[in-house]
Amino acid sequence: MYDEPLFLRSARFRVHSEDPAFHVEWRGGSKFALSGEISIDPSAELDVATPNETVEISLATHSKPEHAVAALRRSLPRSITMRHEEVRDGVEVIFTEALVPAAKTPRFRIFCTDANLRTRQLDDNKIEFLGGIAEKALITILCDSRRVTIQLNGGESAQATAARVGANVPHGYRALVDGPVVSVWKDAEFFSAVA
Repeated sequence: MYDEPLFLRSARFRVHSEDPAFHVEWRGGSKFALSGEISIDPSAELDVATPNETVEISLATHSKPEHAVAALRRSLPRSITMRHEEVRDGVEVIFTEALVPAAKTPRFRIFCTDANLRTRQLDDNKIEFLGGIAEKALITILCDSRRVTIQLNGGESAQATAARVGANVPHGYRALVDGPVVSVWKDAEFFSAVA
């Protein structure tokens, strides 16, 4: 694919034009300048090698750098972002690797039959227990649309209640208990097995 002896590349990215009239100039790091116009009839390829894959786009005759930028925006993987700016001799593109979250954080809620239990929602997936259970009570633990109901005895502290809730989250979720704070995350092994 890269048949020229000299590659225009950074440590993580390479860009190569099949058409000698469509120029690619490496400007250090992950910056590349695109200039010229596609002259091969009916089209020519522009190849971009990212750290994990190669993207090939086809550019029609008379395509200019702005056409290449538009095609790259549609074709780059989610883990790569691209900025561009017009420069005197064409367009300069800058590639950046981005972290893609594995999954959206779950929505974590608690419902309890004991009015003395006080909680504070710290984040969508994090709850702090401010008070314990005064009397025997039922607690419903909701993670997204999954639920579990457990029974707690009276007289339990906020930390003991948090520990019991963390140990009983619905199947497919994991909890991290830090004193009276419980954070819930999706269990990657469970959801990858289901998919």
